[in-house]
Amino acid sequence: MNVSEYIVHFLEEKNIDTVFGVVGGAILWICKALSESTIIKPVFTNHEQAAAMSADGWARISGKPGVVFAINGPGMTNTITGIAQAWVDSSPVILITGNSNSRSVVYERDKGMRQYGTQDVRTDKIMEGITKKYFLLESADDIRRCLEEAYNLALSGRKGPVCIEIPINIQSAKISYKISEHLVKNTHNTNIKEKTNDKNLSLVIKKLAEAKRPLILAGQGIRLSETVDEFRQFVVNNMIPVVNSRMGIDTIDSDNKYFVGRAGNHGSRPAHFALQTCDVLLILGSRLAPNTTGYDVNKFSQQSYKILVDVDEKELDKLGIYIDLKIHMDLKELFKRIDKKTLIDSNSREKWIMCCNDWKRKYPIMQTEYYDDKEISTYRVIDAVSSMAGNDDLVLSDTGSCCSIVAQVWRVKKSQRIFISGGLSAMGYWATSIGLAIANKGNGRVICFVGDGSLQMNIHEFATIKQYGLKIKIFVINNSGYQFVRMSQASYGIVPPFGTDIDKGVPIPNIGKLAKAYGLNYCCCDNAKNLLTTIESTLNSMESEICEIIVKKEQEVCPRLKSIALENGTFISPEYENLYPFLGKDVLKEELRKAY
Repeated sequence: MNVSEYIVHFLEEKNIDTVFGVVGGAILWICKALSESTIIKPVFTNHEQAAAMSADGWARISGKPGVVFAINGPGMTNTITGIAQAWVDSSPVILITGNSNSRSVVYERDKGMRQYGTQDVRTDKIMEGITKKYFLLESADDIRRCLEEAYNLALSGRKGPVCIEIPINIQSAKISYKISEHLVKNTHNTNIKEKTNDKNLSLVIKKLAEAKRPLILAGQGIRLSETVDEFRQFVVNNMIPVVNSRMGIDTIDSDNKYFVGRAGNHGSRPAHFALQTCDVLLILGSRLAPNTTGYDVNKFSQQSYKILVDVDEKELDKLGIYIDLKIHMDLKELFKRIDKKTLIDSNSREKWIMCCNDWKRKYPIMQTEYYDDKEISTYRVIDAVSSMAGNDDLVLSDTGSCCSIVAQVWRVKKSQRIFISGGLSAMGYWATSIGLAIANKGNGRVICFVGDGSLQMNIHEFATIKQYGLKIKIFVINNSGYQFVRMSQASYGIVPPFGTDIDKGVPIPNIGKLAKAYGLNYCCCDNAKNLLTTIESTLNSMESEICEIIVKKEQEVCPRLKSIALENGTFISPEYENLYPFLGKDVLKEELRKAY
């Protein structure tokens, strides 16, 4: 057995039946071994960026590392955006990239040369900053150790991508009989070196028991730790309202009486009111990114006693935010040790829960103006699709205004999964839906929202959707360019907008003709009267569909945190509780007073 054959057998033993990539000479032997497998089905994308993004999506559904293969040089560099996305969003991906002969690679790096072999670039330098570990395989007999470590590392602690670089001569090198016979079947090790003791957990219990207005800020870490069911039960048992970060959007269903809203730069008023009036804030699986706390972090929930639980010890110290109690622990372990110990006074909680629900009723995201038939509002589109979506659907939004509006409007049903590029916010993220569809194996639809501008970043993957018969429902929100950037430019006085509009030079071709060229079904809606029937037809189709909806060009994202421009040209941030359109001081004071 050679190294490439061993890699394939290793993946088969781990029940990984799908890999993504683009073939090339520098991974010749790996491709040969993959072609001989009767278990692994390769998915050939048209660009390595889409391969990495697809592997990310596949990993999030399957629970196993997504595998990407690419050549050295341009193939590897094309994966960077997808690998960086997996890095910041904590998704387990294994990138296997080829390279020239190992002698050339070692010579080039020992000499510090810019390049020696054809297509060679410093994979190690490039990947070190966006992976948990980079490996260069220099000996065939090191392959077992390398794969085991890479696999375990991708899945353990805070999950993330790893990169394995294998020179072409090592790919075809024979490995010893002893190594080839020892295909490891053990599961990954998720243990982390915790620095939390029972005394700290007892303090968490005490604080939650004494709290009159406790609140949970729920992030994606709840999903990553596979504790959604435990979390939801914990919320009910302890009667604690929940605010979501953008990445934690699907940790609780929207009809739940304990769900308050979503926080951040494009959050909801109820969520921000709750964060600014709670007395104990339990932060689970959220890294408190600036797009959650607002960029003026000193204004974030100053009044509360903050407890932060995170598997990544480096995330426990937050710039500008004082954390009263830091818990370094996997959430799975936390729920095991804390769930049945918290004692509460249900009467004291009811008033707080009623207050949060009163805010939800009084300040809904959907406004009557969004139902104006003159122009279609993006809010109306997302709301309509959300109403028709099924319990088991997977929903993904590319970046831009449609992403922020999905995060505000979407009503999560119990089993739905929602995917957003939270950390990198990459245009072209919609290609991740390919991996979702393949991993989901037809269990529920994949619904994808993407702007007309972001669509072009991975437009070539229409061919992949067609080739593999992926029944993805792609709703293209056509706002004539980059509406989110237009809105930001207008906020800072950049008028007319620069580089954002089709009529100002942004090259966005006819989407209907593109869909036809790739052999995909296409429909377009530019009339509000036809909106519901168009959406229903798209969702009920048994094939992949491209549904373009012409929306209001200048649709503002509201409510949102909006800086205030001063006469001297500087900007100040408003109070975290006062989202734009701003409430009057008396109204705001009265709303916050309700919590006490």
